Amino acid sequence: MTGDAVDATAVLSRTGDAGGERHDPWVPWTVTDASPDEVIHPRDLQAAIDRAVVTGVRRHIRLTRGEGEGPVIVPRAAPPLTITAPDGARLSAAIDAQMPGAEYRRRFAGRFDGSPPPVRAVVDAICARDIITTHNSGVVRIEADDTTLRGLTVENTYACDRAAAAPEGAVPDARGRFAQGQHQAVALHVAGADRVHLEGLVLLSFQDTLYLQHPRPFSTARTYLTGCEIAGDVDFIFGQATAVFDRCRITSRGERGASTWVAAPATNIATPFGFVFDRCTFDDDGHIAAGGALLGRQWFEGVRTSPYRGDLDCRMADVSGQGTISCATLESVGKCRVQNSVLGAHLAGDPWGPWTGPDSARHRPVQRNRAEMAGLLGAWLAREGVTLPESAGPWLGVADCIRD
Repeated sequence: MTGDAVDATAVLSRTGDAGGERHDPWVPWTVTDASPDEVIHPRDLQAAIDRAVVTGVRRHIRLTRGEGEGPVIVPRAAPPLTITAPDGARLSAAIDAQMPGAEYRRRFAGRFDGSPPPVRAVVDAICARDIITTHNSGVVRIEADDTTLRGLTVENTYACDRAAAAPEGAVPDARGRFAQGQHQAVALHVAGADRVHLEGLVLLSFQDTLYLQHPRPFSTARTYLTGCEIAGDVDFIFGQATAVFDRCRITSRGERGASTWVAAPATNIATPFGFVFDRCTFDDDGHIAAGGALLGRQWFEGVRTSPYRGDLDCRMADVSGQGTISCATLESVGKCRVQNSVLGAHLAGDPWGPWTGPDSARHRPVQRNRAEMAGLLGAWLAREGVTLPESAGPWLGVADCIRD
């Protein structure tokens, strides 16, 4: 196993623009919760968040046991919120990326009729879309900085059964689930928020369970997860943000027969850290053969035409389209380190995979550092007049891990 271990304090100490991050020490494991300001059933969580948005006052909301329905939205305008729950508090909904906006409106919009404008604006924007996309498929959406969640189970119960999201001719299994297609269904979406603390959560879905999104292109924000259980199959921990996973259990699901990658980071080349897994356990659900899953692949976000395909004409442009690639897409190199962890037998000996295969127009091979990227793209970079930003250290690494 290769790669140097890194310290969580260092990983979480910087935030902001890629390559120009500001020093902002953050040590969430030292914070203790104040007494709850209110105790409510999970079904009333959105109403409690709405009240906090209106008052603008920091709140500690304690949930009782029970089940509530998503989506739940913590808008950017919310004050710092701490939401804690005992075992048995659960939020769920079936929401997928290919859902039409009209369906989202019919199923969910009425629930937000009494919400304040910052919440309604999020809901209205989703409802206005033809297709809601991955970015809007979360059961819980956190936009506000300094949000803490403890002890809650969040499940996206979408069953990968939307025929329109499957390839033509695909046959579902006995439970109606498709193994191929665009079945993104986010459980928890940290939507550009910084200093988000997640403790003791259970996050469940198939594809795209946990989305850790940056605030804007060429930037990062931070999430700290400790003692969480996260399960899924395709790219089920993904995004552009910086995150530390401390003593989490990461479970790859093979039950629907999909190809399985744990992580799909899209970290900017100049951002020091992407995902860091420390003292974690990687296991599976018993449906994956030995060596049948990968730790991750680097999300080539937004790519339509790849400069790594020498037979394709790809030019730098403001947007990524057919025959063009933007700076944001080119620089979404993806960084992931796994250290001091237990790796199950389901993970391949070479744990990293390409974004897509060499025959795909979106192909990008595994890139472990800036030198490898420059070596692969040297002639193309020179032709396009592109100089890669500096980027220290390995982008991918596995250090001091054991095989189970």
